[in-house]
Amino acid sequence: LQMPSLYQRRQFPVALCIFQIMFILAFSLCAHFNEHALPDNKSKVYVNTDYPLFQDIHVMSLVGFGFLMAFLKRYGFAAVSMNLLLCAFVSQWAMLLRGFLSQEFRESWSFTISIEEIMIADLSCTPILISMGALIGRFTPMQFVVMGFIETAVCTAVEYLIITVMHCNDGGRSLVIHAFGAYFGLAVSRTARKVRMISKRGTIRVVGEDAFDDNSEDGIDHSELFSMIGTLFLWIFFPSFNAAVQEPEDARIRAVINTYLSMTSCTVITFMLTSLTDRQGRFNMIHIQSSTLAGGVAIGSVANAILQPWHSLLIGGIAAIISVFGHTHLQPRLRKSFLGVTDTCGVHNLHGLPGILSGVCSIIIVLVYDPSYYGDSLYQIYPYFAGGEKQGDRDKYDQALFQALAIIIVFVSATVAGLITGCILRCSCVNQMSDPTGAHAENADRAGFYYGLPQDVLWRSMEMQREIQMRYRDHESNEIY
Repeated sequence: LQMPSLYQRRQFPVALCIFQIMFILAFSLCAHFNEHALPDNKSKVYVNTDYPLFQDIHVMSLVGFGFLMAFLKRYGFAAVSMNLLLCAFVSQWAMLLRGFLSQEFRESWSFTISIEEIMIADLSCTPILISMGALIGRFTPMQFVVMGFIETAVCTAVEYLIITVMHCNDGGRSLVIHAFGAYFGLAVSRTARKVRMISKRGTIRVVGEDAFDDNSEDGIDHSELFSMIGTLFLWIFFPSFNAAVQEPEDARIRAVINTYLSMTSCTVITFMLTSLTDRQGRFNMIHIQSSTLAGGVAIGSVANAILQPWHSLLIGGIAAIISVFGHTHLQPRLRKSFLGVTDTCGVHNLHGLPGILSGVCSIIIVLVYDPSYYGDSLYQIYPYFAGGEKQGDRDKYDQALFQALAIIIVFVSATVAGLITGCILRCSCVNQMSDPTGAHAENADRAGFYYGLPQDVLWRSMEMQREIQMRYRDHESNEIY
């Protein structure tokens, strides 16, 4: 097997070195700690609220999303490892971007870093991790880093437009995080180069097509169990995710309660539907690993605004129906249609459709609830309502129009930016996965140079390598005798 060129082998570490130097310089020039982190400060803010929420979101990003994508045996190590790298890379870039957009930076050319900032930066990693789920197994680490750099910039700008400029309510960030990340990843998948692989049976398949059948291939044992562990971590900490940036305190409490209720309803309906969709009444683990979380996504935009518990239960049930329907009917048709979209981990069914549902619910809730129900909290949930500090002039019908406009902006911006990013990542100057049907067929195994294919030695532990070598020697011995 021919080794990659020096440029291919060293492009990734050189690029990371350049990016990290840029980040260090930017932080040295513009960032400083806020007053709570300075010496002699007696604040206990880290004990009361912010730090526990940061811990919860941190576990979701690193453990939850990492193991959730480990159900594909061939790409389990890649999913967990790239998840860690992108979290570390994107969080730094997101803190800088948010700092540059802050009022403090416009006034003093510097911004502060606190637990709240790193918590929000952790939230900013989620869209990139969602997009990675649609592309896992098809991209090299270099492509993922470039994609993360571009997507973080676009997503931060869209969030700033919708939350700060348009004053829309997206408290749990279901639109600007979940929906944006899903449709950005799907758009990149549409324009990025298709990667083919030689299966165990010698057939050539496009990576990501019939992805769930990849579990029949040789690979990591118990990958389905690892993925279920990721689901459990996400399920446990989703209330903290939706409540992290909510204000005031009563809105944060509502977000926790509504998220939990929505996810309980979603989980029950998912188990019911996955049994109904199977002829023998069995459970589909893909539905259980994915669709049970859809309730947390669907409630996000309105978790701070819902005042009746049964509304949360209803939204969770609808989210389960949409998500399971997406897995059973939409995903195969998207791949085979003229769109040709390959969604490796089914992010459209977990994040895209429930995210859009959350945006639709934000329109309905603002029309159904009378603004007087919220009391003093009204102007923190809907800052531009008439009579508030921002001197807005909106009523509930105007706000509903802006909520609808936010859905359109998120979908269009994610799709357009994703299509452009996919075209950029096709450039030959960026490391690509090898293709056994292409001009360099002899290097087709080089997908294993980055990811956990059977030939790969980079992501596997030494114990697994020794086991493989022993099996190979035993096989040779049996052939000799």
